[in-house]
Amino acid sequence: MKNNLLDLIDQMEKIKFFFHISGGNGMPQFNVVHDNPEFSAWKQEVQFELQDIYDRTKDTFIWSILTILHQDFNGWDDQKSFNALKKGLLVIRRDIDKYYLDKINVISNAKENAMLKSPKIFISHSSQDKEYVTCLVDFLEDIGLAPEQIFCSSVPGYGIPLDEDIYDYLKYQFQEHELHVIFILSNNYYQSVACMNEMGAAWVLQNKYTVILLSRFDFKKIQGAINPRQMGLKLDGDLTEVKEKLRQLKDVLSKEFGLSHITDVRWERKRDSFIAAVKKANKVRLSLSDEAVELLQVACKADDGTILKTEDLSGIYITANGRNFITLQERYEVARWEGGLDELIDNGFVQVRELSGEVYVVAKKGYDYVEDLK
Repeated sequence: MKNNLLDLIDQMEKIKFFFHISGGNGMPQFNVVHDNPEFSAWKQEVQFELQDIYDRTKDTFIWSILTILHQDFNGWDDQKSFNALKKGLLVIRRDIDKYYLDKINVISNAKENAMLKSPKIFISHSSQDKEYVTCLVDFLEDIGLAPEQIFCSSVPGYGIPLDEDIYDYLKYQFQEHELHVIFILSNNYYQSVACMNEMGAAWVLQNKYTVILLSRFDFKKIQGAINPRQMGLKLDGDLTEVKEKLRQLKDVLSKEFGLSHITDVRWERKRDSFIAAVKKANKVRLSLSDEAVELLQVACKADDGTILKTEDLSGIYITANGRNFITLQERYEVARWEGGLDELIDNGFVQVRELSGEVYVVAKKGYDYVEDLK
């Protein structure tokens, strides 16, 4: 309520004294507050009050402050986040009455605005998983969704138009459409700052969502603003369960978007086509040559994770963790290991460390791949 929020805002001067220095002993030092229990309790109460305002008003400024509360206190830039939060809360206090006008009318207007929004699918995913997302887009169209009802940044024709600001366009999607968010969760997803921002925005706006787990990503790995207890679709799960979850997703979307009925025979064909496409994507992702796998495994054992490719008058050499892979300067032998290195580069398992193109370093995706092989 109004008085509760005003009281919480007045406590900011007290809260700032909970900051303390973290780090040292050779590590960077930061002025942090996120681990203080009193700060955490205060932050949670502020979130509760602001969420109540947002649910009634759909005010974008309230949304921006909720995003700071939900995402920005991570130990690295607590001071900067607190300063931004303080400025925002002071603005809210100045205009507090506008957020507590006739509550009944505000709720009525918010519901009316929600009814005017057109439904749309937003596929939140890492660009490194686009081969799976392409399969999903084809599946959604197969069950009757039109291209303009799907937003997916990695698939041409479904993403952000040329010359549009990325963040402004994403914000527009959340504001102008009744979004059903499909989270494509993987290790890549949780390494992406953009993905985590999308998850935070969906949490603030309380969008409907569906969780799809890619192969080799388990429910126990789910973090962030997603309910790990909510049932989701695991693409490499039991086939019978996968088929049932896809049917449930089809039924939910058919109701939300008013899709035409699909006959059982046609539905089973579209469903099986999607499952086959996912299996093919899995094979493509995992199909490295023996040379590429061996080179990656050896590089992962090195402390620096580097692969060195050099050339002099005597020939071409590829080395990792003290081992030279090209022992004979025969063209076939050189081509084998050069091809293996090219595979690792093309698949994002290693990255160029120097612009000369001679030094490469194993990427997280490469370490994950080798770990999965174990």
